Amino acid sequence: MKKRILTVVMAALLVLAGSAFALTDEEYKTVQKVANEYMSNVPADGYHVMAEDVLKRIQAGDKNLVIVDVRMPKDKKYDQGHLPGAIYIGFKEIAKPENLAKLPKDKDIIVHCDTGHEQNKALSVLRMLGYKAYDMKWGMMSWKTLPPTGLTLKAIEGSILNNYPVEK
Repeated sequence: MKKRILTVVMAALLVLAGSAFALTDEEYKTVQKVANEYMSNVPADGYHVMAEDVLKRIQAGDKNLVIVDVRMPKDKKYDQGHLPGAIYIGFKEIAKPENLAKLPKDKDIIVHCDTGHEQNKALSVLRMLGYKAYDMKWGMMSWKTLPPTGLTLKAIEGSILNNYPVEK
């Protein structure tokens, strides 16, 4: 049963990621059902935690906490600065068995990237696989502005200043 669930979850992730393989009608319905069940049960907070709450837990020496830095590439991100006590698993590598084996299912796992985009992919995978996973809202941007995050903020500011049209 676990193997079937893992297969369905991985198929769902591949479909959601824009994979080019075709599912049978039965597989599609199963993936759709699992995805709908997962999405229907996302809480109002979206499994997000604020940076200040992560800091409080780090400072308190919380042993029920594992921080996973999923930014890529490692040598330009994690190796140049990371949250205290964080381990590194790139978001594209999170579902590999050897990486999942590093993550305890009985502890809170906080994932983060630069801005929040990639961490949400890792969060979804971990939640679907039964981990107590959360993400740090707005990623490393909420912790400390570091390049290329500063560039991201500049791009956002540029978009705001351009006043792109919005329909109502």
